[in-house]
Amino acid sequence: MQEGQPVAFASRALTLAEKNYAQIEKECLSIVFACQRFHHYLYGRELVTAETDHKPLISIFSKPLLSAPKRLQSMLLTLQNYSLRVVYKPGPKMFISDMLSRATADCTGKEAVYQRHAICHLQKEQEDVQFINQAEYLNVTDQRLENSRVHTERDDALQPLKTIVLAGWPDERESISHLIREFWPHRNKISAQNGILFRGQKVIIPKSLRAEMLKRIHSSHIGGDACYRQARNTLYWPGMQAEIKDYVSNCSTCNEFAHNQQKETMLSYDIPNRPWQIVSMDLFSHRQKDYLLIVDHFFDFWEIELLPDLSTETVIKRCKAQFAQHGQPDRVITDNCPQFGTLFRRFASSWEFEHITSSPRHSKSNGKAESAVKIAKNLLRKAMHDGTDPWKAILHWRNTPTEYMDSSPVG
Repeated sequence: MQEGQPVAFASRALTLAEKNYAQIEKECLSIVFACQRFHHYLYGRELVTAETDHKPLISIFSKPLLSAPKRLQSMLLTLQNYSLRVVYKPGPKMFISDMLSRATADCTGKEAVYQRHAICHLQKEQEDVQFINQAEYLNVTDQRLENSRVHTERDDALQPLKTIVLAGWPDERESISHLIREFWPHRNKISAQNGILFRGQKVIIPKSLRAEMLKRIHSSHIGGDACYRQARNTLYWPGMQAEIKDYVSNCSTCNEFAHNQQKETMLSYDIPNRPWQIVSMDLFSHRQKDYLLIVDHFFDFWEIELLPDLSTETVIKRCKAQFAQHGQPDRVITDNCPQFGTLFRRFASSWEFEHITSSPRHSKSNGKAESAVKIAKNLLRKAMHDGTDPWKAILHWRNTPTEYMDSSPVG
């Protein structure tokens, strides 16, 4: 067309192989035929507009080449010779091409030299497209493909899907059967060849084969994400990723040899309103000496007590001395070592404070005491290495302002 008027027109019939193309492939084939037939008009022009009444074809031209099925890829590669812009135009408005398709010119048998060359080149390109076997680009055996074809013919959902792929998708999702509506988002990528349905370059697996495919995918008992990465380049069915993860999560072998489960999210303790309202305590050893450390949650101030032995009675006696000096706490947080067992719970009941123990194998829940122990051990090591008084080192630490605060641990 030039200035709204036809310059030339051509038409041809589909071959036996082309009649089995998906509708979107037939529509793209018509653009390929037009560009090659009128190569002498189009080649080298800055911009050529191709009008089509098949809306799904527009998105194919706007997506990466690798996302298209193999046959469409070959057609799109052929069209790379032209600066092409494909636009959608409703069928009723394409009355000129509709009229000319009903008035095909008679063949005179005489053709110009460039026409004969163009037709020979066109026939060779068409033969190359016709003989593209998408299965050759997949890492799937012929036996598996034949098995998939047989089960596809028996599948209640894939048979109507195959029919609608060959006939063309409607404009509205509600116009198709509910059995194949889950394929609607991928309608522009689905094609059929030799009785097998493909989504892009992946085989669409019938429902009757999916259990077997899941078993084969997870035969080496690798993780769910790894199984999906392995399968996604070759296989496809709606919800495949979720089904693979569910299958792997229910595998008894994988669960038996699984890594330790993720720990629960840490929950912070309440912020105290006054000093020694909430305290944490822990026992530690340094150079074959045992210590009790009590840390205040309000000021981060901690007291350290040298213990003559690790009996519960000794620990309770040291706690009483500290509580008598600094005040009775409302809550005491400890780990689950034996010194904080039954006798200590009786002590908590008689002194009327709440005793909370950290979760087993989850020492971070007593992190305030663990952090204070780390600081105390570090001060003791440095003082011993330098030959200085460790209590003076503790005094300097207590008088040092806390980071991001205007006060020191001593207030």
